[in-house]
Amino acid sequence: MRLFRFFFLITLFITVSLNAQTKLEKVKSYFPDSKELRKDPIEWYRFSVPENWEKVNERKISLAVAVLKSKTASKQEPVVFIQGGPGGNTVAETTFWVDHPLRKNHDIVLVDLRGTGFSEPRLCPDLGKKFFEILAKNQPEEQDVKDKVQVSLECRQDMINQGIDLGSYNSISVARDLHALKNALKIQKWNVYGVSYGTYISQNYAKIFPNDIHTLTLDSSISDISEYYTNNTQNYMLSLNKLFKSCKDDPKCNKEYPNLEKVYYNTIAELEKKPITVEVDHSVVPSGKFTYNAEDYKIAIQQSLYEKKLVEVLPLLIYQFKERNTAALAGLVQAFSGALSLNYGNYFCFTCNEVIPYNNLQKYDSISSKYKKLNGGLSFYRSDFNVCDQWNRNQVSSMPESPSLKNDNPFKVLILSGGFDPITPAYFADETSRNFNKNVQIVNGYTYGHGLGYTQSGANIIGNFMENKPITDSLKQYFNKKDIAFKTDITLNKGVVKMTGDMNSKQWYYFIPLIISLVVILVVFIGSLAIIFSKGTKSGAVVLLLFLTSLLILTFIISLGLGINTTLNDNLYLLAFGLPSKWSFAFLIYRASLLLSVIAFFVSLVKTFRSNIPLYVILFLAIGIVHYYFINWGEISF
Repeated sequence: MRLFRFFFLITLFITVSLNAQTKLEKVKSYFPDSKELRKDPIEWYRFSVPENWEKVNERKISLAVAVLKSKTASKQEPVVFIQGGPGGNTVAETTFWVDHPLRKNHDIVLVDLRGTGFSEPRLCPDLGKKFFEILAKNQPEEQDVKDKVQVSLECRQDMINQGIDLGSYNSISVARDLHALKNALKIQKWNVYGVSYGTYISQNYAKIFPNDIHTLTLDSSISDISEYYTNNTQNYMLSLNKLFKSCKDDPKCNKEYPNLEKVYYNTIAELEKKPITVEVDHSVVPSGKFTYNAEDYKIAIQQSLYEKKLVEVLPLLIYQFKERNTAALAGLVQAFSGALSLNYGNYFCFTCNEVIPYNNLQKYDSISSKYKKLNGGLSFYRSDFNVCDQWNRNQVSSMPESPSLKNDNPFKVLILSGGFDPITPAYFADETSRNFNKNVQIVNGYTYGHGLGYTQSGANIIGNFMENKPITDSLKQYFNKKDIAFKTDITLNKGVVKMTGDMNSKQWYYFIPLIISLVVILVVFIGSLAIIFSKGTKSGAVVLLLFLTSLLILTFIISLGLGINTTLNDNLYLLAFGLPSKWSFAFLIYRASLLLSVIAFFVSLVKTFRSNIPLYVILFLAIGIVHYYFINWGEISF
């Protein structure tokens, strides 16, 4: 009895001491201007924890936390989502989780891991922009690497000047943060859901605090950190060769994009000799120009393998590089910039603390040298060795020598993997499963890339797993499909590319003149139609021309809108190139409307313009504004 009391008091003392080092306080929304989130039952917190868990009485850091309450009164265990990267933002994606299927029966806990998002301190949040500006330059690979190392070390020094303990930003520290947060939220157990690098953090957490875990979901998992970088080129080539074979085996794809593998490698050689420079918005790159060299091309293709919809357009994209289609490639730049939206100060703390030290540059180069036509690996990743070599100088690592993830798991484990995933390929799932002794399920999406849980099917599978429901074949039907719906018969149109780009980037008021003009044209159509019905053949040439002009403009707008909407629902990335050819008629209608507009203007000028000058000025000003927008976008270049 005395022994029991002793252990009880010791446990109580440790718990009280731990709680004394952390502080959870409610705060106002991180999105005060969001009407959608204001209406939602979301609890916002700041959670203070020691920066260094070995020195709990020293510097504190603050984590941003959002708890989205369950849609029902269910008593199911909450879900804590652990983002990847490392350095990815979590709370910034709150709107994604508002109507997420998991929220039906679970509270969703989102936390910006130390050094990311709304957490404080933020670690060099603008470093990704600097990397992108480096990639945009027309300079040799060696200079890119040199510049990347320089700005990374400037970031490192800036953090040191702020008193930040760089060695404390690692998976072990995050595991302790999560354990403390769970206790502060008075949660007994929760469902841990990690994606990408978050799976490595999750496995460390589950190993240190197994009793915190109700279920463990690992989406696009890392199995062995010591192979993560070393096998990077090999993993990319596994996915890329699968793409080449899939296109070759698909009659339509092979017909429209013949010799895809040869074209890919020839394009590398061409870009090494002559890069492609495209003009982009200054908000994307301050210089207004982005130059694709061979390394940019390789990483663009590698990043495209992350997502199923991008895989479907990859043959088209490779051919656009081959044909040096600057309009399409300019549209790609903004999407490409999203790959550098991580908190890179955090990224390099984690990468240099617990990844690169366990990987081997010589082995990386040896594996990469096997792919001679690739001409080296991906410098985007190889350069991390250069950064960490300088980053870790004169620094003693606090990480264990052997980062084993072996776990005698008292909980169930679900592992999701994508067949085209170039960074955590499908075989990683099998290797990850061997880290656990029992209760492991693997679900593979054959035609998917990275992050299967972001799909509707993936979310439903994860929900069933967490709630101990069967993962049926009907749930896996989309993942079990082995044929890729490659996009063929696409009509390239730089006008569509520019217009949809403006729709995403311009403020709403940019389109006010266009909207007002279309309303005027609709009135013209209705009015001229009424006159034709009432007067018949006596309506006059001007009325008839205005009727036909307004009819064609409205038909074009409706057809274009339907084409864009249909394409968005099918594969939004097609809009970076144009539209499926079945919508080509819309641009013929536009040309006809432009011709009729000119004819109508001159006929009215000769016959009736002076009879009602203000009316005709308004009519033709509206028509002119519509044509100004579409000519500026380049629709008539079709």
